[in-house]
Amino acid sequence: MSLSAFLLRHPEQIHPALWRANQLARPPGATVPTGFASLDQALPGQGWPVGQLVEILIQRPGCGELQLFRPALARQLPERSIALVKPPHPPCIQAWAHWQLAPERLLWLQPTCTVDALWATEQILRHNSCAAVFCWAHPVHTTSLRRIQLLARQSESLCILLRPSSVMCQASMAVLRLAIEPCRQGIRLHILKRQGAAASSPINLELYAPQGGALPRHVPVGLPALA
Repeated sequence: MSLSAFLLRHPEQIHPALWRANQLARPPGATVPTGFASLDQALPGQGWPVGQLVEILIQRPGCGELQLFRPALARQLPERSIALVKPPHPPCIQAWAHWQLAPERLLWLQPTCTVDALWATEQILRHNSCAAVFCWAHPVHTTSLRRIQLLARQSESLCILLRPSSVMCQASMAVLRLAIEPCRQGIRLHILKRQGAAASSPINLELYAPQGGALPRHVPVGLPALA
């Protein structure tokens, strides 16, 4: 078979930006494994895209959005910082240490308004100064999303924008868009947008060890499940 005939049968081989509607795309840059096998299989490149805008939509803060990225953060370069821009609550240093993430890597920025939070995120991406940047922002205009996506592509950072689930129907420049909700022992994750075929069903991820089983005698049983 000639090369031209092969490319006609397999147009996805012409350029990395091409893929069939029933396939996952080949990401243009590096990816970081999520630490969850079922989620890796559902993402282009088998992980979180580096140098791209990822959008996480949450029902309420604290439902597991940071712990979702814990395995990936542990794989990122340990000498680079992790920026939290305008989080809804102060970060818990004890939790970061328990996750075996060095607390000195944490960079906590608390701007007074969304505009300043987006500006700070842009500066972090422009200078490629952090392994990952998480920004909680609402509302966000389309022009700001486009600017952050362009700056993210010029960096080597995980760029995570966290927004309320009420904006689910709004358009977004993010290459990957997920909605998460709490469920028993973890979260239920919906893939709203990815480069490739649409996701048919949500993914349940266990973030917390199940309660019960072999427990010390002095530990009370029948505790409520973690939300």
